[in-house]
Amino acid sequence: MSMNLHCKQVVLWQTPTYITYMCFSREDGGWLGILYRYKLWVESHTNGVWEDPEDYEHMKWVIQLHLEKLDRAVAKHGKLDFSII
Repeated sequence: MSMNLHCKQVVLWQTPTYITYMCFSREDGGWLGILYRYKLWVESHTNGVWEDPEDYEHMKWVIQLHLEKLDRAVAKHGKLDFSII
């Protein structure tokens, strides 16, 4: 069964089980630690070789939008509540 990282305040990208556990990591660093590790994983989506520069630029844009949405959620709610579902 796949275990996904969940946030009460904002919709997250679906995470593979191992990324979910890596992000949650026994809540090391509290919710900020979870958010930090999740953001690193999101940013990793530009890693590797990209044959089409437009695809690469589009992915960078998608990532930027998602990271901004996370930052807005933190600003609005003061903290984020993460869980594993």
